[in-house]
Amino acid sequence: MMSKRIVLTILVAVSFLMSGNAQEYLTGFNGGIPEQKSLKFRDEVTATLPFFDDFTNEGVYPDASRWHNGNVSVSSGFPKMPVNFRAATLDVLDKYGKVYSRGSSNPFYADSLLSVKIRLDSVDGHALTPADSLYFSFYYQPGGFGDSPEHNDSLVLQFGYGYDEVVFDTVLQNYVTLRKTAWKQMWASDGMEFETFIDSLGENQYFKKVMIPITDTCFFKEDFRVLFFNYGTLPTLMYPNDRSNVDQWNIDFVYLDMNRSKDNDNYPTVNFTHNSPSFLKRYRTMPYKHYRENPINEINNIFDMYLTNMDVNAHEVRYSCDVEDNNSDWSYSYSSNPFIINQYSNVGVMRDSVVMGNFIYPYNLPGDTTSFTIRHTIEVVDEHSGEVAGDVLEHQQVFGNYFSYDDGTPEKGYGLVPSDTYFAVQFKVTTLDTLRGVRMLFNRTFNDANYNFFDIVVWRDNNGKPGSEIYSLKNQRPIWNDSVMYAFSEYSFDKVVKVNSVFYVGIRQHYSKSINIGFDSSLDSRQYNFYDVGAGWKNSSFSGSIMLRPIMGKNPDLVVNTGDLDNGKIVLYPNPANDVVRISGNDQMVYREIVIFDLAGRVVKQAFNCNEMDVNDLKSGVYMLQVVKDNGAHEATKLLISK
Repeated sequence: MMSKRIVLTILVAVSFLMSGNAQEYLTGFNGGIPEQKSLKFRDEVTATLPFFDDFTNEGVYPDASRWHNGNVSVSSGFPKMPVNFRAATLDVLDKYGKVYSRGSSNPFYADSLLSVKIRLDSVDGHALTPADSLYFSFYYQPGGFGDSPEHNDSLVLQFGYGYDEVVFDTVLQNYVTLRKTAWKQMWASDGMEFETFIDSLGENQYFKKVMIPITDTCFFKEDFRVLFFNYGTLPTLMYPNDRSNVDQWNIDFVYLDMNRSKDNDNYPTVNFTHNSPSFLKRYRTMPYKHYRENPINEINNIFDMYLTNMDVNAHEVRYSCDVEDNNSDWSYSYSSNPFIINQYSNVGVMRDSVVMGNFIYPYNLPGDTTSFTIRHTIEVVDEHSGEVAGDVLEHQQVFGNYFSYDDGTPEKGYGLVPSDTYFAVQFKVTTLDTLRGVRMLFNRTFNDANYNFFDIVVWRDNNGKPGSEIYSLKNQRPIWNDSVMYAFSEYSFDKVVKVNSVFYVGIRQHYSKSINIGFDSSLDSRQYNFYDVGAGWKNSSFSGSIMLRPIMGKNPDLVVNTGDLDNGKIVLYPNPANDVVRISGNDQMVYREIVIFDLAGRVVKQAFNCNEMDVNDLKSGVYMLQVVKDNGAHEATKLLISK
């Protein structure tokens, strides 16, 4: 097995010969975690049988009525073909979305998923015993669309039960009885590559089922608990930009109940098990202006839906799709003929090919933006329709002011090695437009090792690859948001950039380590991803989408760089300066960062969380001063130093 450098592709041959180690690079993703009340400890609750969770609740955390922990995330991005669309993911991030401070290159205790108390002493007045045939089951998957755990990583399951312990209370000077929890390990799995894992499963199955009988009488208490946790390892200190979120384990369809059988186990549901498909051929999101220029060419009305039947019987089902405009009374409905879906235990995930040949989004709506609610429904229509639950999957199709290939969930991070290398993403407009900035989502590494400078570059097209440079925004750095998960940061351009037909937006890396921009490995747009490590532009070898979104259209706040000292957004005083320069903006704010560059683009001064800077040590001359606001927006203007 390869070392935990997270290099997930073969070195690019020509570039390798030229530079010795030039290559594309993927790492795990590490992002911020939203502040939610569910993170705080609450009053203890107790669950009763049946205890079931398929993690389809809204939000990024497990259901607070079933689970205590806020460290574990819930999403549809990391699991690949889960039993029911979403799953819980254990990784190496703490509750703030940063790599655990205890992380090391040796296995360390990482995430944990702890249930609330579950009553196993009795149900409806009936005292439970091993004769009631209690089973605990779940489905698990290493890696998925994320990073596969290595062999010395592991996922562990323990059962807990309460017991009384008499201790001496030094304050009360008396013996008191405390309720404590004892733990027994019930199951564990070593890490492995995702491909190795699915090779051991049945056809079209991506998760493995574990079913554990509860027979030990010690567990039949009023405060039984379930605990999942994982051991992870970080790359060695030699590779600081790789020390990110790795070693994912996905868990789905947790089920504990009585009167179950290992040989005849079922749960009466039919489910969706994949992201809602895009009804656009190329993009997940695009400006409405460019859609309506050529709607027939943009629409995608042939797609696949993926289903699972978790019941013990095969069923006749019907698929339907409803699309509604969120801003008008326009709507569209489609319904398939009934078809049979067999049991997951026999056939795994089933693919249903859908052809909505007459579907098209309206192209004559007013305004430049709009959105639609897409609702997929699968329902059982045979004689068991009242006994077996169907499923509903909703998706918002946005026509906004940007293009995107990704779905907003970054399973990994992307970058290049070594320095002075480029990557670019291709976009295509249907009519002349203005490019006014870009939104990007950056992966975060241990101790922010990838907080390095880069340039944002725009290129013309040259026969399907980036050509001549149109524009560059120099000396930028990753911007993170610790309070919002998967937050894109916006980089505004300081001049008007007009684009027509095909253009490219990307990054020039200043340093020799991966910049770790977010990478959506669940949606493949590699044909539009390019990189240049010194041997010319090449298509990416990675399956996925670089999380870079060009912002289009008019911008009332756009500042055109005329070369004047004052650009109207920030004012420096005094200017020229010789001692201290102060920054006055329209909002009179304290800035997250102030950076001064010389005319060669080198950083000569830097300060944080202030609105002034000592420039006494700078030589006389012309400089550029850039400020970064708390929301990630930035402005720049000229600074004169005169001694």
